Amino acid sequence: MTRRVGLIVICIAAIASARLAAQNREPLPEALMQMVETERAFAARALVVGWKQAFLEYFSYSGIGFAEGRAGNAREQVAKGPDPPKDLQLIWEPRYGDSAASGELGYLTGPVKNILPSRNKGQPRHSNYFSIWKRESDGSFKVVMDVGIQTPGPVPFAAGFTRAPHATRFTGDYDDTTPPLGTADGLLNSALRSSQARAYRSRLADGVRFHRQNLLPIVGQTAVLQWLASQPSYSNVEARYAEVARSGDLGYTWGTYSIAPRRVTAARGSTQTLDAQVGFYVRVWVRDRNGQWKVAADVLQ
Repeated sequence: MTRRVGLIVICIAAIASARLAAQNREPLPEALMQMVETERAFAARALVVGWKQAFLEYFSYSGIGFAEGRAGNAREQVAKGPDPPKDLQLIWEPRYGDSAASGELGYLTGPVKNILPSRNKGQPRHSNYFSIWKRESDGSFKVVMDVGIQTPGPVPFAAGFTRAPHATRFTGDYDDTTPPLGTADGLLNSALRSSQARAYRSRLADGVRFHRQNLLPIVGQTAVLQWLASQPSYSNVEARYAEVARSGDLGYTWGTYSIAPRRVTAARGSTQTLDAQVGFYVRVWVRDRNGQWKVAADVLQ
């Protein structure tokens, strides 16, 4: 009887704590909610008309894509690509992201399942999408950049949707001599030619995400810095574009990068040569209350 009463008390306390947490959870900004709902409608539309047609409907006419090693108009790249099998299902959901205080720019990310019944007995292939959204002149949101990574398995996310943490969010009260985003991106790129770990160490935002091909996302400052300690410096990296929201608290950059071939030593002393890497980077930056830019997300395509 005592144990049963104890269990009841614990359950009541757990329910009360959950309700209190829900009550204390800060509501999402209206713009971020609109982005999330638009992404969900986009994903639902893809299951009806296929992902290619849905991409054409939800991508901005000014959006940039990376196909066949080239940067170009995303809608044109999608339109020129082959039609996917009619029974292919691309299933995704927004689970994490943020929007600028001014409400016209933001980003979303989440897990993706690629299912083709005739392939591997219908077992899904897993990936993680990352998209940058911008408000159009008619008030709607469209994708201006979409980059994804293949992953070795399902990508874990917290239940529901989580807004990126940013306790020291910029509000506009700072010294106007702070370097603009393009300068911050260029300084990071210069440092990456010497050491990735040192370059990023003072430039990571709370909850930072690193997306790399064939790896699960690396999340949080500690995990990112531990992983970067084993990564080579960039042989070349060049900025191509930077854009900042009107509120000055969020922006994104993209450019090209390369990492030279390198030899690595395995646990038993054997060595192997890793191929060169050449591609594009996309970064989302957030500005803290001191006016400094921090990397919230870093994706290699």
